[in-house]
Amino acid sequence: MRILLITNSFPSGRQLGGLFLPDLIVELNKLGCEVSILTQNCDSNHTESETLWEGCKVTYFGWRGNHTPLISIFEKVMSNLPLIIQFFLNGIRVGHKIARQWKPDFIFAEWLIPAGLISYGVSRLTGVPYAARALGSDVLVAAEHPVTRKFVRLVARHASVLFADGFDLCKKTSRIAGEKKCHFAPTSRKIGDKRSNFKPLKDDGLFVTLTVGRLHRMKGQDILINAAKALNERGIEFRSYIVGEGEEYKALSNQIHGVGLGHRVILTGKIEDGDYQSLLGHADCVIIPSRSETIPLVLREAVEAQKPLIVADVGDMRYLVEQYRLGYVVPSEDHAKLAEAMERMSKIKNRSEFIQNRDSVISILSVEKAARTIYENLARYLDH
Repeated sequence: MRILLITNSFPSGRQLGGLFLPDLIVELNKLGCEVSILTQNCDSNHTESETLWEGCKVTYFGWRGNHTPLISIFEKVMSNLPLIIQFFLNGIRVGHKIARQWKPDFIFAEWLIPAGLISYGVSRLTGVPYAARALGSDVLVAAEHPVTRKFVRLVARHASVLFADGFDLCKKTSRIAGEKKCHFAPTSRKIGDKRSNFKPLKDDGLFVTLTVGRLHRMKGQDILINAAKALNERGIEFRSYIVGEGEEYKALSNQIHGVGLGHRVILTGKIEDGDYQSLLGHADCVIIPSRSETIPLVLREAVEAQKPLIVADVGDMRYLVEQYRLGYVVPSEDHAKLAEAMERMSKIKNRSEFIQNRDSVISILSVEKAARTIYENLARYLDH
């Protein structure tokens, strides 16, 4: 099977999004699929192609947005309208050319918007069916916005097959698509071993927490900092590492120093996979304080590293954490409750009770399971 995978986020150079995609493509290759990726060029306004490995080629279509985060462009539609139009027209034009020459069996969109809209356009021009996978913000945010809502609905309702990376997200995506069936296909990845000179501080005797994700308001790092302030006022000896980069870095840094927590809360910025793996092993607990989420990559990674979790009650996190007894769930945006959960976790000496169902969770959220779900449903559609 030949799959033209269209995404607005693929890890390349300074681009960090879509970290789960390479492993997904490897698993699809094992199932007999050839994959050609189409994504925007963040380094140039020229269209460029390269073969990443046998069975995987990527084409970067040119545009003038460079490394500007797409979310910030779409948040100001009117002022960025020429750039948005260029993004879609260039993506559809290059996708159409690839489809005519390479003749894929299926187009697969990662995110209903904007990648799904490009997929819809290429499909209309070529007659190649397309599938789409909802990944959270496209349904939880874009589908609620008066401007983008109609495009999300258009993509979902015309997709031949629908997927989502969360149980609850599947239900929401299905409703948007007029009750069309949506299949659960989790995002997952295998952490690499590349290292830098990053090292955690000497944290002997401290309760160490780890939070990972793009530095964006929806990820709730500011809530964690407020909880850390409360924890510090109670005299708890702790250190919290926040891994990631993004548009909120300066604001979060100012917040940390404004409450005098420069020695307690550490913004690491971007670190290599091997550093992250080491920091996971170093931490006592992983915290996911998001305002909006489905099943983040770090949840599975924490379980695999045998670390307990404290999560906000959003998306599927309550279900997974309570069903498999992985840690504590706190109300979203409630820093006081988060601080209480952190204090409670800090006082537990033996946290082995939180890893008893590790293998079951890893199996449910594996990249192998996602690839097989995608492959089997695309093949079933083509067979009919």
